[in-house]
Amino acid sequence: MTSRASVSVEGTEPSLEQRSYAKAYATRLAQATGYLKPHMKQIASALKYAVEAHDGQTRRSGEPFVTHPIEVALILAGLRMDAATVIAGLLHDTVEDCEHVTIYDLRTRFGNEVARIVEGETKVSKLHTTGSKQFDQRMNTRAMLLAMAEDWRIIVVKLADRLHNMRTIGAMPIEKQVRVAAETLDVFVPLARTLGIKPLEDELRQLSLKTFALAIDVSIASHEAATALGRSTQLERLLEDDYVLRERRVKARLEEHRVIWDAHQLAWNVGMTPAL
Repeated sequence: MTSRASVSVEGTEPSLEQRSYAKAYATRLAQATGYLKPHMKQIASALKYAVEAHDGQTRRSGEPFVTHPIEVALILAGLRMDAATVIAGLLHDTVEDCEHVTIYDLRTRFGNEVARIVEGETKVSKLHTTGSKQFDQRMNTRAMLLAMAEDWRIIVVKLADRLHNMRTIGAMPIEKQVRVAAETLDVFVPLARTLGIKPLEDELRQLSLKTFALAIDVSIASHEAATALGRSTQLERLLEDDYVLRERRVKARLEEHRVIWDAHQLAWNVGMTPAL
């Protein structure tokens, strides 16, 4: 969904449009991350870095691309995620989409935790393309689960990324909208359910079904929806059948991640600072 640009972050002066978007979002982000007061300076630095890194890139809608990682960070702040996760949300596309940004750069500037989360996101985004749709989808889902099993926050960033893409899916060609909605029901909705993140599970499901309802080719959309809703999901099948995932205990790790999320949510609900 991007138009790739070669950028050098240090010394880059963002365009007037980029600066305008950044200024508008800075207030929203500061308000949303008020619970992270000790980290506000670093969050503001990450916002500036993202604006500079993505300068010149646009989404299919024509908006500056940087609006996407900022919206992802806002979703993460709404879940009261820790500072490293919110910052990773702001930076999650920089290594993949900006030629002069590396994991080393992020580690040096924002620390090991942020770099590890972004690296996990970047690995997930490097898709297999062998030409076999079924095989590619299986391998991509496996790679995603292996990366996410290392740190539960990688999963939450990926879910927030998918949620914002679903919120703005109308800019895609209709055929791709249906495919993305089907994948969301097949992989991301059950992933959110496995972790117990109900707000993301519910909205991802609702947006997927809305996409099917608005599809021009209702027969194809209905078939995709019925298929996704009426069978065991790809996620469930992979966790049970895939040898690599069984060997790495990915299903057990996801269950452990759910315990962490439940503890995080409990701390949030009683007014404590979550200890992630």
